[in-house]
Amino acid sequence: MKRGKSKKLIIITLVIILCGCGIKSNPVPSVSMVDYRPLVVNILAAPQDDAVVLSWELSDKKGAIRNIYIERSQPGTSGNECPGCPQTFERMGQLRIERLLLTREQLKQMSFTDKKVEKGKTYNYRLILCDEADVCQDKPAAQITFN
Repeated sequence: MKRGKSKKLIIITLVIILCGCGIKSNPVPSVSMVDYRPLVVNILAAPQDDAVVLSWELSDKKGAIRNIYIERSQPGTSGNECPGCPQTFERMGQLRIERLLLTREQLKQMSFTDKKVEKGKTYNYRLILCDEADVCQDKPAAQITFN
């Protein structure tokens, strides 16, 4: 009996040592290895009446992009004082890409209209491309002086 108990004790000890206990490591968010920024091309900011129309072409044939956020920065405002410093962007809008509702032609040409502009001011726009895992990458877009 002693021999059977010692074998069980050794096996249990080995199982505990091999399995360990507690957290193995901190959780790591899933990171997309794909660079989605080349999927957006021909970005243009153009004045139209009392607004700026930001337009671009989306060539996402695999359907990886789920959301596009549009952000704007204004040089010379709070957080954007110096020309070479990183800019502070404000989110202006979101375009949700619904594969079932849009045709390929509609996906190709996309646009966003910013009506909150003032004459004589310069605006910088950028796009934030997010995939289905909500991994996002920024795409520097365009600069315009609205006259």
